Amino acid sequence: MSRRNQLSALVVLLTTGLVIYYLVNELSGRGKQLEAALKVLDWRFLLIAFSMMILSLILEAFATHALLSKQDRSDTSFGTLMRVPLMNQLGVGLTPFATGGQPAQLYGLTRGNIPASRALSVILMKFLVYQVVVVLFFIVGYFAADHFIYENVNPAFATFTPFAIAIHAVVIIGILLVMFWPTLSLKVVDMGAKLVSGFYKGDSISTFKKRSEEKIRSFHEESKRVIRSTRSLSIATVYTGLQLIALYVVPYFVIRAFGYSTVNPWLIIAMNIMIVMVISLFPIPGGVGGAEISFQLLFTPFVKNPATLVLVILIWRLITYYFGLFAGILAYVIPTKEQKEGHHA
Repeated sequence: MSRRNQLSALVVLLTTGLVIYYLVNELSGRGKQLEAALKVLDWRFLLIAFSMMILSLILEAFATHALLSKQDRSDTSFGTLMRVPLMNQLGVGLTPFATGGQPAQLYGLTRGNIPASRALSVILMKFLVYQVVVVLFFIVGYFAADHFIYENVNPAFATFTPFAIAIHAVVIIGILLVMFWPTLSLKVVDMGAKLVSGFYKGDSISTFKKRSEEKIRSFHEESKRVIRSTRSLSIATVYTGLQLIALYVVPYFVIRAFGYSTVNPWLIIAMNIMIVMVISLFPIPGGVGGAEISFQLLFTPFVKNPATLVLVILIWRLITYYFGLFAGILAYVIPTKEQKEGHHA
């Protein structure tokens, strides 16, 4: 693990400790409320919530599969495809603003012997589809629940939403520029080569520049292939939509596990859409702290028992964040089928 990742992991541990301290402190003096919450706990709903998280990861793997070329689909094992969302969970969970998700997914695909240029094109297109679907869900969720937010939730939360939309819009434009404006990419490489040439002499710079240009051209050719394949894009979009829905319903089943049978599932989903969108504004890896506070602000109207709300937050984060971190570490450590075959060859 690099020093930067070690620092990120340390930040996650420290902030997690502070969040747990804060939440446990919220439980102090509420022993009877905690006892009442645990008495009505239905583990079946928690199992459903965990199953939704697993389903979300599987659907993300299917979205990746849909964007691969026919040759790469036949050559890529299901294990490698499942490694992509798990590595994504690890990368997103350990980096500020979730910037490590795409490099981690790229690493996961290249370990399955997919060339880096083709893998990068697929990962960026998948990320573009994800961003577009997230924004569409956010728009629908916001207009479906805006009255509820302003009437029952701290209005300060709503002030973050324009910034979240702006960040996602900038990301979408940036991806489109990188994928479909090869001249820009080549200019960046050329400028970088000129800057580095002042420090390094010899043929290594020109060789690096030549290889980079070849990979950029290959990357843009692959990007054109993906964008022309409307069927693949449509399938990936459907899978991504289903993936997000499975993720969004996790809090509903966690809340149902504590006996709240009358909660409105559509409002719960809308609130979780808000949280996923706003988490992108927090620079702390995994949005630790910001996610929990946002959840507390948005879900207090649904869960009146403070002790129950603390348990709901802890279980929700265990399922949607910490499980992904540990699963991502395993995906990073365990070799792929392609790597095993390469060693035996």
